[in-house]
Amino acid sequence: MSQTDVPLYDPNMLRPIDFSALAGPEDDGHAPRILLLYGSLRPQSYSRAVAEEGARVLRALGCETKFFDPTGLPLPDGAPDSHPKVQELRELALWSEGMVWSSPERHGAMTGILKAQIDWIPLSAIGGLRPTQGKTLAL
Repeated sequence: MSQTDVPLYDPNMLRPIDFSALAGPEDDGHAPRILLLYGSLRPQSYSRAVAEEGARVLRALGCETKFFDPTGLPLPDGAPDSHPKVQELRELALWSEGMVWSSPERHGAMTGILKAQIDWIPLSAIGGLRPTQGKTLAL
């Protein structure tokens, strides 16, 4: 990996992660799965750029990353749970073992775009567990 692949940090400063020390009893050995959500729809979104840079660092540390594009996600209660964008988000939330949320500040809070994504993640899923329960979150 060259410095130009990840220009905003020095890869030589990252220590390797010992994934075996973090593995649970049912871990199949896959790379940690991280879902990245961002709170802006603008083409030149800084929150998305921050999330993309975070994904580069996570991949350099050995993680698998996926993004959810909020374009077309309906407002909560504005569409049925069967809406394709809602299903896509929920499947990614269940797939992930950790999440990164990046949002501009709007009136002292996260944007409605990020809040809508969070609101569409169900409060309970398989076996009554929340899809966010027991997962690492970075803001």
